[in-house]
Amino acid sequence: MPPKYRKEQDSLGNVKVPHDAWFGAQTQRAIENYPISGRTAHPSLIRAYLKIKEAAAWSNQKHKTLDKKKAKLIIEAVRNLLSLSENEWAPLFPIDPYQAGAGTSQHMNINEVIANKANAQLGNPRGTYSPIHPNDDVNRSQSTNDTFPTAMRLAVLELSQPLAQSLRQISLSFKRKSQAWMKIPKAGRTHLQDAVPMMLGQEFAGYSITLSKCAQWIESGRDGLRELGIGGSAIGTGLTVPRGFSSTIVQQLEKLTQEKLRISKNLCESMQSQSPMTYYSSMLKLSGIEITRICNDLRLMASGPMTGFAEIFLPSVQPGSSIMPGKVNPSILEMANQAWFSVMGYDQTLTYCGQAGQLELNVMMPMMAYSLLEATQVATRATQILNDRCITGLEANESRLRRYFESTPQIATALSPKLGYEKTAALVFEALDLGTTVIDLIRKKGLLTQTELDLLLDASTLTGL
Repeated sequence: MPPKYRKEQDSLGNVKVPHDAWFGAQTQRAIENYPISGRTAHPSLIRAYLKIKEAAAWSNQKHKTLDKKKAKLIIEAVRNLLSLSENEWAPLFPIDPYQAGAGTSQHMNINEVIANKANAQLGNPRGTYSPIHPNDDVNRSQSTNDTFPTAMRLAVLELSQPLAQSLRQISLSFKRKSQAWMKIPKAGRTHLQDAVPMMLGQEFAGYSITLSKCAQWIESGRDGLRELGIGGSAIGTGLTVPRGFSSTIVQQLEKLTQEKLRISKNLCESMQSQSPMTYYSSMLKLSGIEITRICNDLRLMASGPMTGFAEIFLPSVQPGSSIMPGKVNPSILEMANQAWFSVMGYDQTLTYCGQAGQLELNVMMPMMAYSLLEATQVATRATQILNDRCITGLEANESRLRRYFESTPQIATALSPKLGYEKTAALVFEALDLGTTVIDLIRKKGLLTQTELDLLLDASTLTGL
């Protein structure tokens, strides 16, 4: 029977590592030190880190700080790992997101696995770290302090691209509804009280514009993430890093990620501040505020079917009650609200983490990465499902909308230039007391001719179309 454990050593002493593990001593210490959530790093963070290690090996070889044989072994090991499914990564990269500051445990986990995989290509047993050493070779010209912020930026760039696309798509869905509904009149509302008339299409055109802005905000946040401090080493001074390494590795990362990237103008600043992450998070939060508002409007407009607004019909996706037969709820909108509440909560975490940087380093990066990746993934899926299972299937309740349009007291606003504000206000209150419409009351009193009424109350004129 093979032994259950192998003995490895790090700077603190001996560590028992599972015999068949691809990771090493520092990973094992992290497993024992941080059994917090039972979760592991988001796959996009692992993928980004692996690409950094491939780019670093290539750059080190070019700058003659790593010989060609070692660079080739590291690159082949990384590509082998990237070819695995994300499910196969779980036992290789088991570090909990709630871990020591800066992400040293996560980083060393990556280094150890790559080293063992590289050495295995030569038939060497795990844990020997020869000829490839996790620190001396895989981590050559690098530090946790410049690689982790680079990895989390690249990971968020990867995840946020589908989010921006989803926001553009849902904006287009609202635009299509607005175009189809531009001749359906309805009562506008302010303060949740009857206001002047409008077209249903005008209301939805506004939603479409807002969602288009959300996509632009996300793209603005993504652009900030393209600025990297890689090559700054421990505190941005570039100690142990060959001259020109930053430019070389960024060029290689552009090829590997298909993203346009750039070097920070000041590498020390890039260690001190994680503002690109908090800025992107703020754009995510701003989008969440607006999407939540729109979902709230849709829930209100769909309320009913008999005792609410009932202006629009939502697609029915599931029974709404375990006790009330036939009840159907706005389930997709409720999901979207909850999802975006969560996203906005993660922004609060980013805020705390962003201000917690001290002197030359922000050590709260592991939680920044976890929170922002989780928030981005939730936002993307929630937006896609909201669009596919709700917005595209919306229908207008035209008869109800027209009834509201014709009965809103504030339709009288169009008459005030003709009758005067005070007289029109008195008519509104009188109509409400009598339970009739302002228009019927004006007809009854003979204040305007039918021709004058028709001209003033034309739906196009009332709604500015």
